[in-house]
Amino acid sequence: MKSPRARLLESTGKFAVVGIVNNIVGYTIFAVLSLIGTPAIPAMAVSYGTGMVISYFGNRSFTFKHEGKSGPAILRFLVVNAAGFTLNAALLWFFVDVARMPQLLVQLFAIACVATLTYTLMRLWVFHESKVQPEASNA
Repeated sequence: MKSPRARLLESTGKFAVVGIVNNIVGYTIFAVLSLIGTPAIPAMAVSYGTGMVISYFGNRSFTFKHEGKSGPAILRFLVVNAAGFTLNAALLWFFVDVARMPQLLVQLFAIACVATLTYTLMRLWVFHESKVQPEASNA
C-alpha cells in the first residue's frame, strides 16, 4: 500500500499530465479566438467548456481513479469548475479590461491560478477517497 505522501505525489503528477493536455487544447482555442478578435471572457468561456470535458474524464479515470457514483462527482465537479471559471473571468476582467494587459499573457497567469484552485478542490472534495469502515464481525 502506498503512503499518503506517495499517493499525493502520484496524483499531483497525473493531474499535471491531464492539466498540460487540457491547457494546451484550451489555450490553443483561446489564442485562436483571441487572434480573430474575440474578447477575453467569451474566448475563455469557449476554451473553459472544452477543458472541462477533458478534465472530468482525465481526472476521474486517470488522476484519481475515482470509482464512486458519477452523479455526485459530476455535481461537485461542476461546482468546482464554476469557482474556477469565476476566478478566471475575474482575473481576465481585471487585468485585461481594467489594467489593459494583453489577454494572451493574462490567460497564461490565470491558468496557473485556476489549476491550483481546481486541483486542491478536486483532490479534497470532487474525487476524494471514500473512508469506508470495515464491517464489524459477529465472532
